[in-house]
Amino acid sequence: MNFCDALNKLPGKEENGLFGKNFLRTWDMSDEDIKAVASGACALKALRDGNVSPKIFDSGIAVSMFSKKDSGMEIAFASGCDLLGLTIIGMDRKLGNSNIKENTAMASYMADTIGVCESDFVEKSSRYMKRIADSVEDAQKNGVITQKPCVINLGSDEDTPVQTIADLQHMAGVFGGIENLKGKKIAVTWAYSPNGTRSLAYPQGLISLVTRFGMDVVLASPEGMDLMPDTYERAEKNAELSGGKFTRTDSMEEAVSGVDIVVPVNWAPFSFLEKRTELSDANLGTYIDLLEHELREKNNEFINWEITEEMMEKTKDGKALLMHDLPADITDINCIRGEMTAQVYNANLQNLFKEAGMRPYVIAAMTILAKSEDPKAAFETIAERATKRYF
Repeated sequence: MNFCDALNKLPGKEENGLFGKNFLRTWDMSDEDIKAVASGACALKALRDGNVSPKIFDSGIAVSMFSKKDSGMEIAFASGCDLLGLTIIGMDRKLGNSNIKENTAMASYMADTIGVCESDFVEKSSRYMKRIADSVEDAQKNGVITQKPCVINLGSDEDTPVQTIADLQHMAGVFGGIENLKGKKIAVTWAYSPNGTRSLAYPQGLISLVTRFGMDVVLASPEGMDLMPDTYERAEKNAELSGGKFTRTDSMEEAVSGVDIVVPVNWAPFSFLEKRTELSDANLGTYIDLLEHELREKNNEFINWEITEEMMEKTKDGKALLMHDLPADITDINCIRGEMTAQVYNANLQNLFKEAGMRPYVIAAMTILAKSEDPKAAFETIAERATKRYF
């Protein structure tokens, strides 16, 4: 999508439903909001590709809060915010329950966006993110800050909207637009990982989002590797409303047969994450280690859940688009056995990088839509100004 096409799809002053809003879960956003973020990301990419600087902030900061290391998303957040002219401040720790309001207020004084990544514990992670968003609202309401930063979920226990909207736009780019995704078949399948304790956010967020746009979604997982129960209900309802499909299977081979897109990703079962949260609340760290060991042993029963060249040949014309939220566990590259073989990874490397490369633009688009009352006018001003990024 070129800049003019993306610009025409952006909301004007009376249409922007994201002004002053946060980005915590895609299912709290309308379809038009999702499309606006995707179009904004495309417009920003077109500007940068054309050597036009899209900086709209003359000053201000972007604060990132990561409870644990996530290099890919940290770089994406820093890149997206720098693109707009913000100074990046990183906090490499989780805020304590006793001082969330205080620390959030301090971070918000000159901030225009706050990115939060916290995905370790089910329900607790989402509540933590909501408390930060509520603390920002409270600070503005009480006159502590005059301009409210938007809060962006960079990964929680429930959803990862930056990644899933980036994926939606990546697929749209491959298939010629979001409207052309209707009827396309996508397999989101559990895959083996030696780690085995990953968040549910990516598979949950992805199937919750793409079923809204008429896609035929097949979710594959071994017995016991369940997502949060309401995820299935949401996906089924979305598919019914959009004219898409949502089915489940316990066979990876069945799932990938004839599909247009394959997404192999490991996740820990909801029951495990629920139990780990209970043990954390009881300060029983030793038992958490034991629980994680037991899960890895369970994972080993499904070591053959791996995307191989033979599996890819079963997809539509043997040429399905491979996607992953990266980093992936790749057999013979970073582990003995993983989610996909080295051959599959290397054959799809450039597409995987392009998929990940949309994340900074999505973050930047979210920030503009939340901070600019009239985003279309903002983008028009950027284009008219035509400041070169480099000479």
